Amino acid sequence: MNRNLVVLLLVGILFAATLWSVLPEVRAPIEEWRQKAVTHWKAAKTAARTVVPGGQTEKGKEPVAQGPDGRQWVEPLTGMPFVWVPGGCFPMGSEEGEKGRDRDEGPVHEVCVDGFWMGQREVTRGEFRRFVEATGYVTDGEREGFSWVYTGVWEKRTGYSWRRPGFFQDDNHPVVHVSLHDALAMARWLGEKGGGSFGVPTEAQWEYACRAGGMEARFWGEGTEEACRYANGADLTAAKDFPSWTIHGCSDGFVFTAPVGSFEPNRFRLHDMLGNVWEWCADTYDAQGYRKHGPKNPTIVDPSQTARVIRGGSWYSRPEHLRCAKRDGLSRPDRRSQDLGFRLVRQ
Repeated sequence: MNRNLVVLLLVGILFAATLWSVLPEVRAPIEEWRQKAVTHWKAAKTAARTVVPGGQTEKGKEPVAQGPDGRQWVEPLTGMPFVWVPGGCFPMGSEEGEKGRDRDEGPVHEVCVDGFWMGQREVTRGEFRRFVEATGYVTDGEREGFSWVYTGVWEKRTGYSWRRPGFFQDDNHPVVHVSLHDALAMARWLGEKGGGSFGVPTEAQWEYACRAGGMEARFWGEGTEEACRYANGADLTAAKDFPSWTIHGCSDGFVFTAPVGSFEPNRFRLHDMLGNVWEWCADTYDAQGYRKHGPKNPTIVDPSQTARVIRGGSWYSRPEHLRCAKRDGLSRPDRRSQDLGFRLVRQ
């Protein structure tokens, strides 16, 4: 009997010694996990207390990132986040030495814009769908039965529209195959239902917002190698499918569109100001337009001309096209394609 007690005592001592040697290793990862849980819980409580002036975040969605002066707003019909872009002045255009510069980007001239609300991201398929479902709107591409699709070259193809983009998209991707008419129809609907005045940005608003106080070719700087942190453009990922493209020497992980907000924002907390999809602007395209600009809130709208400005480049764009000063013009406001979307502003 005494022998059994001794054996049990020895086993107990051995078990206790084993626990003593193991527990420090067990405690460390448990404590690390506990600290992480506490940190995440504190962040969640802070996010839950975030107040969004002018609107409420949708239940279960992250709060909208603040604008440069802390002001933010969520459009209630679509849940579209807007940030406040404070007014200011900047040298619009590009200097002659900027790599990739086109002649229509000059002369550089001082421009001042009033403050405005700008969509933090490009309009998504889900947001555009809410507009279509509420109004029964039919896009130019659907009504006319075709759009422009990239097959190695840009071709006019039947059967493509925002509902059938030609590559994978979910409701978090930017809507494509939309004309300027389509963009302005959504803007009118928001104005009629939600109040305020909505539209697409002027060229001056767009470039001011893209630069976000900087004067480099791109809002992150002059270089192209770090572009994949900030923009979805032609890159090593796309080169696997399109080896003839001129590309950025980095991989952004997407051949076509990326979900909006996938990349780091600029200093105004705006995402995808370069890359992902080209964005419609309010101005008539004029190669000599900068010689006609006034100093305050300039815009050029010539009813006798059909060409319209697009800005920002897309998933298809080579490095010289992903610049804040880059301008392009489409011959008609009903043009639509796989690399063309829009972003809204509210005055």
